[in-house]
Amino acid sequence: MSLLTYKEFIGKELTDEELACNGSTGKALTDKELIWIGAQQSEPIVVIEPLEQALTNAVFLLTLANNEKIIFKRLNLSARNESDRRREFKVDQLAIFVGLTPKAIACCGSYKLQEYFTGKELSRLSVNKEIINLLAVQLKKIHHLPALHAQPQSLTSTLTQLKKTITSAIDEQQFSVILKRAIILDNSSAKNVLCHGDLSLHNLLINNKQQVMILDWEYATLACPAYDLASCICINRLDNLQQESLIASYYSLNKAQLTISLSALRRECQLYFSVFSYLNGLWMSCFAVNNK
Repeated sequence: MSLLTYKEFIGKELTDEELACNGSTGKALTDKELIWIGAQQSEPIVVIEPLEQALTNAVFLLTLANNEKIIFKRLNLSARNESDRRREFKVDQLAIFVGLTPKAIACCGSYKLQEYFTGKELSRLSVNKEIINLLAVQLKKIHHLPALHAQPQSLTSTLTQLKKTITSAIDEQQFSVILKRAIILDNSSAKNVLCHGDLSLHNLLINNKQQVMILDWEYATLACPAYDLASCICINRLDNLQQESLIASYYSLNKAQLTISLSALRRECQLYFSVFSYLNGLWMSCFAVNNK
């Protein structure tokens, strides 16, 4: 995580002009954003730190005059529209209720303000058996939430929309193959589990008490467990042994609730993985904030 700090401003309230200055990153808090943040809480901001690892949205860590820290997100509406954001906020409330994600302070169509959780990103740790088991446990917790609010799985729609958005040429034959596979998966999925859809190690924080928080629920989807497993495998670039370990660990934790065999779950994951691998490549071309 690369942080741009304002050490020279620590200990005094920043002016609007100082707050809007973000050095060479090209990212800034606008006057409109500062007014909105000020309307949600009364303490003045003394430090702004852009979190450069964010891909879809521009994210800032704000330190207030009372030393409290909060997170501000500038939401990318080209990636998710306002209806998506309203559903995300409702899913957030489910996760907040059971202590899986930091509390949302305020949310509107373009911005989100949430509590800051002091913890280490799991992406900073080496992927080992312990991390794989932790991923399986978090997936189990997510899938035990009520299957509410999120949109039902529609890989077909996602692929089609990304194709319209992307400006570079794509291989039409390859796209057609993946689209047909997505149609089959959309039609066959039970869509009876709330999936996170973006369980990257960057979106998992752990503190000294081993408490884990799951961030960024904007791609939450009603799907089947294989959807989330394959997405997690793809995003975290797990190798073959790690993939098998995650699927087996998840199955062991959930076999009382699952209606398919371990071998059937593996096959489903392989199909979803092939679609996600292609889809994520398109997504990175369209919406990765840091590539713009």
